[in-house]
Amino acid sequence: MNTDNTNKAVNIAKEYIPRFFNSDNYKWNILQVIMDNEKWTNDLINFVEKNKDNRTIIIQTIMHDIGGLMRNDLPRI
Repeated sequence: MNTDNTNKAVNIAKEYIPRFFNSDNYKWNILQVIMDNEKWTNDLINFVEKNKDNRTIIIQTIMHDIGGLMRNDLPRI
């Protein structure tokens, strides 16, 4: 996994879903999704760059995808 992309994805999680990222219950799960899904991580970075003006859709999509990837469901992005 590209370290720069990992760092970008972690920063995205910190910015858009801080309550969950900083939670003891979810932080490890979020990091695991980022580390285990390189294609999704790359797609996440591109998705956020293309949708910078729509914070709500970014938050909803990140939450949907992380929850789904934790259950091995297909992501939106």
